[in-house]
Amino acid sequence: MFPIAHVWLLEQVIADPLPAHYLGCVWPDMLFGSPLSHAESHQRGTQLLAYARQRQVDGTHHADEFAAFVTGVLTHGSEPHGFDWYSDEAYGDQPLSARGYAFQRGGSLAEATAAACRLAPSYGPWKAHNIVEMAFEVPLRLADLRLGERFVAANGDRALIDRIATPLADCFGYPADELASAMRTFGQWWSVPDSNTSLAHLYALQLRAKHGVTDVDEPALAALIERATTLIAPDRDTYLATAVNGVARMLDELGAW
Repeated sequence: MFPIAHVWLLEQVIADPLPAHYLGCVWPDMLFGSPLSHAESHQRGTQLLAYARQRQVDGTHHADEFAAFVTGVLTHGSEPHGFDWYSDEAYGDQPLSARGYAFQRGGSLAEATAAACRLAPSYGPWKAHNIVEMAFEVPLRLADLRLGERFVAANGDRALIDRIATPLADCFGYPADELASAMRTFGQWWSVPDSNTSLAHLYALQLRAKHGVTDVDEPALAALIERATTLIAPDRDTYLATAVNGVARMLDELGAW
């Protein structure tokens, strides 16, 4: 999912989130310029949790703050089953090969999405699943205009980022300054969206950074996000409730509150 949705879900499962929670719930997607891979940031939640707990046992400075950050990360990832499990990996009674909700609903948009992104058709399923995920952003933000502000405030706190980057570096074995830099510069690739047009523009910036594409068809992307909004309308709320309940259950089973 995209940042607004991740912040929304965090607030459904964590009472009175701290800035570290907000930073953590989006952090797995802060991969522009990061040495971390998608798998490392999305599937190593259990490792991060064990490390955070050891810091608390050891009485390390800011250990509780880092634990809050890790709880935010857990709400996001795919392993253990955070929000992205339901979006990317598995949803409903479909076989695992059908993947998650966003892939299932995005199938009919894949060809048109690849064309709008100026990418080969093989990219279509992944990029179309992003289109479906973006269809949640503006409606969720319009329901609570401060969702984006709360994350932006956390992501703009350089001292917080530095405090979080140090234990992250120890856990993953990468330089702290590289991990901190990726968090600090995330605002170059994302800002609070106010329309499908702005979402399409942000996505075009990301496509340029990831794939070197300079001629993305932004109006076509905006139209595809609108199509996806209509496509998910019948079961959007059921999906969100399923994800909230599943993530809350996962946190409870891990004792990660």
